[in-house]
Amino acid sequence: MPEKLNRFEAVWVFGLLVIPTLMLISYWIFRIENWGIALGLIFITNILFAFLTIRSLRQLRKSRDLLRLRAEKDNALLGSLGEGIVVTDKNGDVEMINKQAGEMIGWSLSEVVGKKWYEVAPLQNEKGEVIPPEKRATQTVLSKGKPVYSSVNYYVRRDGSRFCVGTTAAPVVVDGKTVGVIAVFRDITREREIDRAKTEFVSLASHQLRTPLSAIKWYAEMLLNGDAGQLMAEQLEFVKFISQSNERMIELVNSLLNISRIELGRIRVEPVLTDLGELVSQVLKDLEVKIMAKKLMPVVSVNPQIGKILIDPKLIRQVYLNLLSNAIKYTPEGGMVSVIISAKDDEIVSQVTDSGYGIPKKDQVKIFERFFRASNALKVEADGTGLGLYLVKAIVESSSGKVWFESEENKGTTFWFTLPAAGTPAKDGDVSIDS
Repeated sequence: MPEKLNRFEAVWVFGLLVIPTLMLISYWIFRIENWGIALGLIFITNILFAFLTIRSLRQLRKSRDLLRLRAEKDNALLGSLGEGIVVTDKNGDVEMINKQAGEMIGWSLSEVVGKKWYEVAPLQNEKGEVIPPEKRATQTVLSKGKPVYSSVNYYVRRDGSRFCVGTTAAPVVVDGKTVGVIAVFRDITREREIDRAKTEFVSLASHQLRTPLSAIKWYAEMLLNGDAGQLMAEQLEFVKFISQSNERMIELVNSLLNISRIELGRIRVEPVLTDLGELVSQVLKDLEVKIMAKKLMPVVSVNPQIGKILIDPKLIRQVYLNLLSNAIKYTPEGGMVSVIISAKDDEIVSQVTDSGYGIPKKDQVKIFERFFRASNALKVEADGTGLGLYLVKAIVESSSGKVWFESEENKGTTFWFTLPAAGTPAKDGDVSIDS
């Protein structure tokens, strides 16, 4: 059964068919000369034209209905997602937000279209400080043209309350040019609460473990010193093994405790003017036995123009200690280990390089994760907690710096970390990192 004509199509047909028909009837009535052939051709042409026009209009209507259906499906899909979605143009102006985004921030689509996203949903860090627009995920994507993920900040709602947000932003690219940004975000408050609860449990468990471990250490030392009488050679070996294993357990517990304290914000930061060259020398002196065992000759180079800077020496000592311990541990006998400290712009850059086994390419993305150890490191050195580099990253970032590395398997690794030349701000806390 043919489809019914809509009003527009009916008027069009009337114009193409009815009017020429009336003209043809007029010809037969009034017998106007030379009209017959002309009107006949017009009539036939209009019939054909009307047929083609109606078919085109119906195809156009079907295409329009199909586009509307797809748009409705897309809107339903976006509305059914649990995450908020915001789309901005190349200037950072909002073009679209879905229902969930509106509910999370307290604004409707009609209220935010055309506005800057950073004005609609201000972003704060954990301290409540507003993140500048140029450092937000959407603006970073626009400037760099690469996807960005962030999970450490907070969106401020319309009513002034805030929630912890995880955001993934990616560029919208047309003909090789970034024409906008699409950002997907979700409320991760619950996940952060769970992480905090786990961290508090680790902190409590680690603290409770220190007492029995300390007791084992004291009694093992007493036995080794002969306080309970002279031990037989075999007994002495057993006690040495107990003492060494206990030391590894103490190291693990201390690492867990320090990490949990940093994550909970309990670490007290006490900056004092510190000579980084002297700090590195002290760390190398503590590692002297391991250095001699590997027959290494560490090289230290410090820019003489760098004076003392305001840092917490206990925290930064841990960074150098972990990086140098790894460099020594994973460098073959007679290899090279060096430390270079230089100044660049408003930052102090420390570089720790070794000629060791390197980090396999497939493992590099996970190197700063908790408990992760590279596959080749496990073969070379079975002992290890996989917490050292995670602790390094946590300390450096809490000191307003950043850390990164380059590595090639069987050729060596270089780690860099920066500290503000202006110094690290003091911070109140319950404990220091080595208490």
